[in-house]
Amino acid sequence: MDKRIAILTINDSNNYGNRLQNYALTECLKAYGKVSTIDCGWPVDSKLKQIFIPARSLLDILKKRVCSFKHFALAADKRKSHRFQYFNNKYGLNVACKVSKAGHISPSLRFDFIVLGSDQVWNYYWISKSGLRLRLGAFSSDQVPTISYAASFGVSHVTDDVMPIFQQYLPRLKAISVREDCGVELVKEMTGLEAAVVLDPTLMLTADKWLDVTENFVSDNDSYVLTYFLGNLTDKQEHDIQAYAVKRGCHVRRMLDLRDRATYVAGPQDFVELFAKAQYVFTDSYHACCFSILFHKQFTVFNRAGMTGNANMNSRMETLFRLFNLNSVMMDSGLAPEIDYKKVDQLLEQHRKESQEWLDRAMKE
Repeated sequence: MDKRIAILTINDSNNYGNRLQNYALTECLKAYGKVSTIDCGWPVDSKLKQIFIPARSLLDILKKRVCSFKHFALAADKRKSHRFQYFNNKYGLNVACKVSKAGHISPSLRFDFIVLGSDQVWNYYWISKSGLRLRLGAFSSDQVPTISYAASFGVSHVTDDVMPIFQQYLPRLKAISVREDCGVELVKEMTGLEAAVVLDPTLMLTADKWLDVTENFVSDNDSYVLTYFLGNLTDKQEHDIQAYAVKRGCHVRRMLDLRDRATYVAGPQDFVELFAKAQYVFTDSYHACCFSILFHKQFTVFNRAGMTGNANMNSRMETLFRLFNLNSVMMDSGLAPEIDYKKVDQLLEQHRKESQEWLDRAMKE
């Protein structure tokens, strides 16, 4: 009888990387049974409110001051949300059940196996302590095997006030895997337990498998440079992007940028296609790097404004670049050296094999 498997991850309805890793992990786990996604909600900590409320207020002010922008932004956000929901519906990523704050799930739903991850499920900075406990599997009984796959702390140091939570719940896990080298160190420091670094789920699927989700969002004759930035660009970085596009006779398509209306409304499936058909990629995003690798794109990772050298190389970037020998793609400005994808593919095949073997062992009763 197939296992009833539950994935507990962050359910962010407007985050490309989150939705795509949820899809990828679901596909990886289908070999072991029937897979559902569950949700432990988003118990917001006061720190989160301090960060996001002023930003939202600023955006509201901007929208009120520029009426035309306000109407477009709202319409564009709505179109994008519909594309995200369409993707969730099509691939069965809608939440099967919610875990209550008290740690209960619907009595009619029973799972034989629980997988925590991927993404920053253990980043306690964004959630309450009760939320962190749930993200560590506190809602499940000892009789239900629970593992983590490519889970991320999202931080390089765990503070004393939350360390006891990790020390209580990490030892309950049947097997622990993380996405970053730093995660291995944190697990060892806090509990003495061994954790493995495995590939992000998005890298476990082949490029051909990813192309199956695309739906002709981009015309085949569209020649463009793709940008995907979570931070701000310097004037020099913007100049370098424009210069590259002009030299290659391309235009620039900008994700997450309302100046590019046609690209802004892309859903997760369109994100994949935009990377698949790009002539070149400029980014500061982890998952943008993953999809650039999958589709053999030459790419440059720009440091964010105000950061130089390796200051912007958080642990997930450091680990990704270590795994594929790509440290040279991180630049303050200019173009990264050309990537030899023959060597990258050899490493990808090796790491996929190791990650799959880890998952096979972990999913055994």
